[in-house]
Amino acid sequence: MEKKSIFEKIDTMYTKVVKVIIGDLPIEELKPNNTVSSTTKENAKQTKYIYTSLKDKFLNLGVPESEKELLYTEVVKREKQEAKETSKRISSKEEPLKRPSTKTVTKKKTSKNKVKNTENTTSKTKMTKKAPERTKIKEKETAKTASTKKSKVKKTTTAERKEKTKAKTKTKAAPRGAQKAAKIALYVKDIKKYYGEVDEEFVAIIVKNLGPSIYKKDAELVSCSDPKELDTVRKSFLIKKLGIDASQSVLDAAIQDVCVELKNTRNKYRATFYYALAKKFKKESVLN
Repeated sequence: MEKKSIFEKIDTMYTKVVKVIIGDLPIEELKPNNTVSSTTKENAKQTKYIYTSLKDKFLNLGVPESEKELLYTEVVKREKQEAKETSKRISSKEEPLKRPSTKTVTKKKTSKNKVKNTENTTSKTKMTKKAPERTKIKEKETAKTASTKKSKVKKTTTAERKEKTKAKTKTKAAPRGAQKAAKIALYVKDIKKYYGEVDEEFVAIIVKNLGPSIYKKDAELVSCSDPKELDTVRKSFLIKKLGIDASQSVLDAAIQDVCVELKNTRNKYRATFYYALAKKFKKESVLN
């Protein structure tokens, strides 16, 4: 249905209702066709029918009366949608045809490149024909210089390698001894702070027994707050190295005494610690 017919029907219905309310028209004109006027007692029923029919009419305005009209509207909608889709497809297919073809451009570029390449080849051939002898002489000279340089490099490399190996052996032997002497001097100074006189030969023996552990910070020091560290001092040094046969309480008491003697320093060196324990138990000769 068209919009104009719907609005015209609404206008007619509205005007009828207004006229009935004013009194220009009787109520019977708004009655549905099926109802028949009867006694005055049935006026209430008639008014109900009238208003229900009005509601139905207002609500059903614009709705098609038959199934044929529904089918017709659906067909029209589908045809419109199909027409839009076909137009979109056609436009998408036509776009690449409008774009300029790149084949012609590439052909022009390739033709220009071919001309340039031919010109370069011709110039190169002319240059090679003019001076073939010069190139041969240069190649011979370069080969001779390269051979002489290689021989010199070989001689120098062998001599340098021998010298480097000798220098490395000397430097490796010297620093180890120098480091060991520096460590012994450090431990001697540390022992003098707490015990006065020092037997430097015995300090060197302790350093020898400790081995490479003196060059590591964690292994070089003893922490009295760590019970595992004190167990290693008791078992590895007092029992195994010095061979002391005493109860655990005696050994722990000696270790605690040394911890008290060295309490003012954070860095409790293992060499000074072992030196003090060996002196207490008078076991210097065992390490010798």
